[in-house]
Amino acid sequence: MLKQVIFTIILAIPAIILPAQNKEYSSDFRPLNIITVNLCGDASLISLYYERLFLINPTIFLTGKLGIGLNEATLQYIFGYKHSLEVYFITIPHHITCNFGKGIHFFETGMGGSMIYRNTDQNYFLYPIIGYRIQPLKSDRVNFRIFGIIPFSGYDHEEIRFSPLELSLGICL
Repeated sequence: MLKQVIFTIILAIPAIILPAQNKEYSSDFRPLNIITVNLCGDASLISLYYERLFLINPTIFLTGKLGIGLNEATLQYIFGYKHSLEVYFITIPHHITCNFGKGIHFFETGMGGSMIYRNTDQNYFLYPIIGYRIQPLKSDRVNFRIFGIIPFSGYDHEEIRFSPLELSLGICL
């Protein structure tokens, strides 16, 4: 009988000493998947994204984002004659960012790029990202981002409309 009591106490000690899983560090802390619509920016007039959060702790998380966008260009020369013609083309924007904050308010910084599927002299734009994010703690809530991007090269590209300010609205899944 004494051996059983000692054995039970030995088994109970780790349960008493070790803390339970902290809810803040679990994947239930905030939604990890987001579908967003971006207006202006990323070399797109409008784009649709899938974003995934990678939680480090309650105040820091990383994001990976991939999307498809639409932009327009002004073609000035056709068959040697000067014309003004608007042509739409596809973009593939992507980001990797780190977010620092508390609750739902976060400062965001990282790198992004946009591949452009169009016959142009520059088909890729790489840019730093700096911005502000509202990241909800529950699913089915709206995610909001506003941030600035200025490409390392090609910002003054005459054919492609590029906005340095981006707005993003999404739904957390």
